[in-house]
This record gives sequence, C-alpha cells and structure tokens, in this order.
Amino acid sequence: MERSSVTIIGIGPRGMSILERIVAFARTVPLPLQVNLVDPGECGPGVHLPRQPQHLLINTLASQVTIFPFAEAVQIPCACEAPSLTEWARAQGYRRFGEQFVKAGAAGGGEEITDDDYLPRQLLGLYLSWAYAQVAGAAPPSMTIRHLRQRAADMAPQPGGGYLVELENGFSLASDFVFLATGHCRNKLTDEEAWYRNFAQDHARYNSKLGFVRHVYPLDRLAGIAADATVAVQGLGLTAHDVVAELTVGRGGEFVTEDGELHHIRSGMEPQLILFSRNCMPALARGVNQKGLAGRHQARFFTRDAVAEMREQRLRAGLGGQLDFDRDLFPLVIKEMGYAWRTVADGVAPDAGWYAVGEDEKEAIDAMLFPLRGRSFGSAAEFRAFFRNCLEQDLCEAGRGNLGSPAKAAADVLRDARAVLQDVVENGGLAPASHRKFLNVYNPAINRITFGPPCQRNAQLLALMDAGVLSVAPGPNAALRIDEERSRFALYTKIGNGTVTAHADVLVVARLDTYSPESDDSVFTRNLVKRGIVRPYFNGGFHPGGLDIDYANHPVGRSGRASSTLWAVGCLVEGAHYYTHALPRPRIHSRQVLDADRCVRELFTQLAARHPAAPKKRAPRLASGLALQRC
Repeated sequence: MERSSVTIIGIGPRGMSILERIVAFARTVPLPLQVNLVDPGECGPGVHLPRQPQHLLINTLASQVTIFPFAEAVQIPCACEAPSLTEWARAQGYRRFGEQFVKAGAAGGGEEITDDDYLPRQLLGLYLSWAYAQVAGAAPPSMTIRHLRQRAADMAPQPGGGYLVELENGFSLASDFVFLATGHCRNKLTDEEAWYRNFAQDHARYNSKLGFVRHVYPLDRLAGIAADATVAVQGLGLTAHDVVAELTVGRGGEFVTEDGELHHIRSGMEPQLILFSRNCMPALARGVNQKGLAGRHQARFFTRDAVAEMREQRLRAGLGGQLDFDRDLFPLVIKEMGYAWRTVADGVAPDAGWYAVGEDEKEAIDAMLFPLRGRSFGSAAEFRAFFRNCLEQDLCEAGRGNLGSPAKAAADVLRDARAVLQDVVENGGLAPASHRKFLNVYNPAINRITFGPPCQRNAQLLALMDAGVLSVAPGPNAALRIDEERSRFALYTKIGNGTVTAHADVLVVARLDTYSPESDDSVFTRNLVKRGIVRPYFNGGFHPGGLDIDYANHPVGRSGRASSTLWAVGCLVEGAHYYTHALPRPRIHSRQVLDADRCVRELFTQLAARHPAAPKKRAPRLASGLALQRC
C-alpha cells in the first residue's frame, strides 16, 4: 500500500497537538504514513526553551497547563501517558527550594510542588520535550516520524496534488498534506523602528551605552546593556516582566522578605529601568485560585446561546449576522461580571431572573477595565502615586482569591467566558468597525485585568521601585522621540500644565509581534504570499491580522479558494480566530486540542478515501465537527 506523507511545519505546542492527534488516529486506523516535522529547534518546546533561567515564569498555574487532550473532549483518546505540567514535575522528582525548582533525587528535601505554583518556563520546555518523546514513542509501526532541523523557506503546490516544501538548506520534500503551525512570528521593522535602530547605530560613538532592542527573545539579547545605562521598557505586560526579571534577578539582584515585606537587594549590575506604554497602567495580578483545577464561573447572561440568539434575531430582521460589541455585547459582559462581583460581595448569588447591575459593581468594574477614564493628573508624582496605589490595592484583592474578592471574581468571568468571546469575534462575527474597536480598546483591557502575572511579579515591581531601580513614565501616552544632542532616547509626557521629559540610553520593545502575512519577516511567509497560497484575513476593510481561512482551518489563497490538503493553526490564524495562544487546560475542552482534533479527523477522512481497504482496529466516526464546550 502506498505511503502517504504529512508535513508539520513548526513543532512547538500547536504542532505537538497536531502530531499527538495524528498518532492517536494512526493507532486506530493503521495506514502507511510518513510524518515530517520541520523545525530548526527541539520538538515540543517551541519558544519555551528548556535552556533558560528559572526566574522566567509561566503566568498560569502549572496545574492548569497540559499539552494533552482531555479524554472527554476527544473521541479517540491520547495514546500515551498524559499528565499536566504539575503532575509531570512531581513525577520527575522536582521540588521547590526557595525560588528554585530542582530535582531532589534520593536525598529529598525541599517542598512538594503544589497546584498553586507558577513554575519556570524552563520546566515547561522540559515537559514539552518529554511529551514529544512520549507521543512519538506511541506511534504505530505503520507510521514513521522524521525531524528535519531546518526552517521552511518555500512551498509550491504540485500538479498531482500536495506540496513540495523547500527547506533553508535547499533540500525539498514532497508532501501530500501540510499543517502550518509556525507559532510566534517576528515582524519587519516599521519605518519608526528602523529610525530608532539607525539612530542607535549612528550615535553609539557619542554614547557607548546607546542601544535599541526590538525583539527581546531570547533574553540574552539584553546582555550587552550596560549596568550604568537607563533603559526605557516599552510595555507593561508579561514580556515586560520578563525583561525586568532578566535585568534584575538575571544580573545578580535578589528579592528577600523581611518582616513580611519584600525588598530588592541590588547587585550593582542592574541598569535603571523606566516602564512606559500607551496607558501606562500595570497588568493586574492573578487572584489566588480557589476554584480548583477546572472550576469556572457558570454564565447566566453572557452565554453562547445568548450570542447565537442575538445573531438569529438580526438575520430574521434582515440586518445581517454581524454584531456590534458596544451595543449588543458589552452590556451582557458587564452584567455577567457584575453578577459575579455581587455574589462574592454579598456572600450569596442574586436571583438571576431579577438581577440588574448596581452602581457599586458598575463603578468597580469600570475602574478595573478603564482606570484612567475621567482622570487627569497634575504632576508626575501624582500619577506615579496613583500607579503605585493601583498595584498595592490589586495585590490585596489578589490575595483574597478569585472566590473571595469581588474584583477578582468579576475579572475571572472574562477568562471563564473565553469561548463566548471567541463565538462573538471569530469569522467576522463583529462588524468591521466594532472588530477594530474591540481589538484596540476592549481586548487590551481584558488582557490587563484577566491574564496578568502571578502576584509575586507585581510585588517585585513595588520592591524595585522602593530600591530605586525602577520607575514608570511620568504619565500615560508618553511620546517617544530621539534627542540627537544628548544621543539618547526621550520620553515626553504632557501632564498638568506642562511636559515632563525622561531620557534613556536603551530602548527595549517589550511586546510580542502579532502575525500578519503583510508584516511577517520570514522568507517562508513571503513566498507563500507570492505564490498565492495564502492571503491576509479581512473582515470587510479591516485586517485584524492572520491568514484568511475557511471554517475548517484551510488557508484561503489569492484566488479565493481554500486547499483541502493544507491547514493553518495557532498564531497564524489570530484574526479570523481569537485568542489562539492559550495552552490546553486539564479537564477542559480546550480550543487548541479541539482544533487539532477536527483538522486531523478531516486528514484521516481523506486518507481513508485514498485507502478504502485499510484495516481498522476501532473505526472512528470521521464526520467533521464536534459540538463541545471549549475554552
């Protein structure tokens, strides 16, 4: 029987989910199959490199991270052992020794890793490498796996079907089916960024500390920053926390607790840090988890059924199915958050049939989502005091937990309702103007209050401020300029009746790029676009990012047609899809797993049609689509 070939381009977590599903299906339908894995790095970790320092943390409880499918979410179970990150770390003998997680061995010692630990990304990388070995080892004899440690450079459709994939070293491989799972991208420099880069290069002779870091990962890119430099860090999200950790703890600084207070002990190698962003507000810390591994808020108002009914009503009225987030959905979001807030504040759930949002919860939720609304500041000192107060109050709320703090219970609604937000946004679910506003206004607010760092990170910010290592810009909306006379970068902030200026020697852009075929810097993307295999996704005239795909994750090409033998998943389709970067959770119908299962199910439907006499150990139902709750 002729062997079919499948190529997965990118074998980080998204590619891993595809491979795991292929192995599971192949054990049930043992067709002759060659699977090519194209990735220059190790299989499994992707950007979560096993060789990175332990002061870089994941921002999700390790007990709520897995790479394996929930058994109830898929028809064909995982073919190997499927522990969560925490379960794996315990089984491998890792224990906590202060802030370090070490394999204890026979000597023991340390403390057991708990379900409430935020583990280093180093361990996540090791876990994903281990998971790959387990999945690959479970492949049936009918299936062979080959890892080509190269980047894909080009891909061309073949006259007889399938694709010819060309690697950077010039080697080509023919493949009947291809999955694109290349993960996080790197964009071309904008004109403004090229200006900053050229300025840093041209003026380094006048200021030896001058530098511009556009892409921070891997973080050893920061090694050249001088200890006596002032560094402007653009961003206050999770990437900024990595930069801060690398330039403080990574430089030998220490955090110690004395009399219940966290302090930073300087090593003398830390540069001076200035954080700034558009609104210049901190990402709020995650509340102590009191819901267990899979507990979630049960929505009463902002539900998938409510969204579907709203669309149906508009269609019946001849208004089209696209919704407006402000008009149609934000009131339901506020009502759902308010209900969670009121339930915790009163200690008893209100009658959902009679509940209306009260002024207390409305004011509290608005202050969380949009803390600068209606505020002005007379001085830099006033703004910085406000920033600090926000951090301190939020840490108190986080310590009360996501079932003990009204604020954290309300914020958690947005995490628990992610599947509803996906139904709202995806595949042109919002009108173009509303889609743009959602991504520019609401999505940053949701991320800031819901998907922030562990408490310890924001406590460290306060300690660094006290130690004089870190400050924030004088206010929001700082304008970034270059000061040629001083050969430094300058932040100009209008505040009160004047403008306050802060100077820096190094500019670090602390944010991840979003993927767009129009801005991606890879040769592979450029060639896919040039050949017309892919095109950007547009909702009307708005390009939110990502590739255009159909409902089965097949990229749509320049001609407007989709290829049934090509799939794209993860960050590549962030635009047509929403929030594609979250890793699967144990005991939850996770989006990454469901997408992988649906795509691989279709793959095996096509394979079965090519090999109608193939033996089956247990015939799976190969119909497309699963009506399952996801997150």
